[in-house]
Amino acid sequence: MVKIIGKRVLAVVCVLVIIGGGLCFSSRLTVNKASREQYEQFFQTEQEFDVLFLGSSHMINGVSPIDLFCEYGITSYNLSMHGNYVASSYYLLKESLGLLEKKGRQLPKVVVLDIYGGGETVFDLHNAWDSFPLSPVKVEMAKALVPKEDQAAMVAPFFLYHNRWSELKKEDFRLYASRKYGVQPRYEMCYPAEEIIRNPEDMETADEEKLDYLSRINELCESQGIRLILIHIPYTYHPEWQREANAVCQYATEQGMVCINFMNQDIGIDFEIDFYDQGHLNAVGMRILTRELGKILTKAGAEDHRGQPEEQIWREESQQFLKYRIMQLELVKDGKAYLMGIHDPDLVSIVQITEAALDDGQIVKLVERLKEAGNEIRVAKELIEVYQEDGSVKKYDIYCQVYGKDSPDEPVHTAGFSLDITFPSV
Repeated sequence: MVKIIGKRVLAVVCVLVIIGGGLCFSSRLTVNKASREQYEQFFQTEQEFDVLFLGSSHMINGVSPIDLFCEYGITSYNLSMHGNYVASSYYLLKESLGLLEKKGRQLPKVVVLDIYGGGETVFDLHNAWDSFPLSPVKVEMAKALVPKEDQAAMVAPFFLYHNRWSELKKEDFRLYASRKYGVQPRYEMCYPAEEIIRNPEDMETADEEKLDYLSRINELCESQGIRLILIHIPYTYHPEWQREANAVCQYATEQGMVCINFMNQDIGIDFEIDFYDQGHLNAVGMRILTRELGKILTKAGAEDHRGQPEEQIWREESQQFLKYRIMQLELVKDGKAYLMGIHDPDLVSIVQITEAALDDGQIVKLVERLKEAGNEIRVAKELIEVYQEDGSVKKYDIYCQVYGKDSPDEPVHTAGFSLDITFPSV
């Protein structure tokens, strides 16, 4: 009799395990992939990070941990997510610190938070939180930021995505987690909006909820011996939020926090060529901001890990990041964006360009910047003729040959562009 009961119990356990495994697999398959692609590397890596970056898309497109390590030896991860502002960042930090503690990992020595933005939407919160397991912090976040009718799906995303089976695509079965430490560089360009607030005294009343969450983040960091640095990454839209950021910085300073408003500082960002849209930095703008943050973090005592055992993996990741950047060039179909993209510390280029193309102010700035960085610029009066393998000739206003600085013999990419029509890469 005991044996029979034991077998039945074992059978029930096996069925529950199978059901549980099936639900887990179904959840991972049908759930929104944005969160796991952004955070999977953070969940899986054994690397230690001295700095964590938090914020919205401004931070995702604004700070590159790999560039930060290559130039300063600082180890970091970008935990930001599109549309997740100060409130969500508080819970993301709290949850991330808890995960690190459970794994016996090092807590960060510095947290850098971008103060931009307003209130989160349910959609954007899903983008950030869907890959995080059910936890008291996740439940706390949902109760605080999500309407009651959406809270169950927020803490257990399977309830939201379980009927996505008919929508599944090939990409759902193959997860390509980011290996870029949370950064998403952009390869476009945009003219700025008309109103850019550079005066720190020009301000509007700050949102009380935002100030409350800033205080909570500061208290959390202080309780763990973590240094908090607040920043405001440049952009050119929403002048009302630019003005509010001035008030937030004033409040933070009065409370003894460090707040750096890069809108009010000249760090080398050009509002005409360093943004992919009116709100977000492009790849070059990102590199400029990262370099400036490196200076600040170094002065704050961040350790230089170059020459230490962990350098090897960062160098390997840097090579993969370079391959990614070259691949991105293949997708660029606009001449200005391409000239922006090849302004890269690991690339060197020969740029042939017509005098007519230099009538464009943005192009002039891009070419001057390339020239200052040691790239070769050749100005032609007539269209540039490039012979194709089939013997035909194509004519361009801009023609670029791009080489790796460590392998200058063969171009890693070439592309030609017309003022009227953008030609595909050749």
